[in-house]
Formats: sequence, C-alpha cells, structure tokens
Amino acid sequence: MKYIPNMITSTRFVFALLLAFSPPLSMLFWLFYGLAALSDLIDGPIARKLKAKSNFGATLDTTADIFFLLCIMYCVFPLLEITLFSYLCIGAVFLFKAISLVYAYIKYKKIVSYHSYLTKFLALFIFSFPIWIMIVDENLVILVLAALQITAYIEELFITRMSDAPDANTKSIFHLRKQQKLENKASDIVDTGS
Repeated sequence: MKYIPNMITSTRFVFALLLAFSPPLSMLFWLFYGLAALSDLIDGPIARKLKAKSNFGATLDTTADIFFLLCIMYCVFPLLEITLFSYLCIGAVFLFKAISLVYAYIKYKKIVSYHSYLTKFLALFIFSFPIWIMIVDENLVILVLAALQITAYIEELFITRMSDAPDANTKSIFHLRKQQKLENKASDIVDTGS
C-alpha cells in the first residue's frame, strides 16, 4: 500500500512522454495533459492518507513535475514566438532549482526537493501554462511564472539554511521559523526547570 503514491507519481512520466509526442494542443495532448495533472493532484493526498510520505516520494514527485513541464515545453514551444529574454528567464528558473538541490545535497548529503505551500500553489499556474498562453502573451506568462518560481526556489534555499535536518514536506519558511521558536521556548522551559 505504501508504494501506491509513488506508482501514481510514476504514471506522470508516461503521460508526459505521450503528451510530448502528441500533436500540440490537440485532443490527445489535452487527454495526456489531464491525466498527468490528475496524477499530480492525487498522489500527495493519497500519500498522506496512507501515511506514506517520504523524502524519496517528494523527490520523485518533483522530478516527475520537472519532466512533465519539459514535455509540455517540448510540445508547445515550437508553436510560440518566444524572445531570448524569455529563454533566459527559463534558464534562470532551472539554475535556481539546481542551486537549491546542490545546496541541500551539500548540507544533508542527500537530494531534497521541498513541497512547500508556495511550490504547490505555483505548480497550479505552471502546469496551466498551455491554457495561459491561449489567453495572454506567452512572453509575459513566462516572465511572471519564472519570477514566481525563482521566489519559490529562494524560499527553498532559506529553508535548507535554517533547517538542521531535511524535511521535504516543510510547509514554508514562516512555518519553519514558528516551529523553531516553539522548540526554543520548550527548550528554555526544560532548562529553567532543571
């Protein structure tokens, strides 16, 4: 039972690959897009319900998300008129993610990819990229999404810096600070009671 969430997450790789080789924005594209997005929506709640959350599962989920996004880009980008600046923004997003992963690896000796509230919130907007580009200029969409995603990766860097142990399910930098303050107060109470 504990492997079910990771199996669901793994289906995202299959659906994303099928999406990448579908005609852009066709019915097949939207079918595989929907199935991949559905796997992203249900794997987390199922993992929590089965008490099967793990750093491996969080890392697998992030890897599947990145692969899904790359497949969307591979399929849709040839249709778009993207400026050099937009490509630089996309490159900056991947650079900040790489820095976050390397920093966590150096500190903890393991790969940690956080599932903070901000990351989860932004995933909704990032995965809806094909919808946004049908409504708004693609370069503006890329700029906004890149800025928001870089903000999330900067938060990851701060979480790693402030944490003593890796926890991929850290909710936010604010929750971490609050938790640390509560732990310090509890420690002070124990110290004064001794």
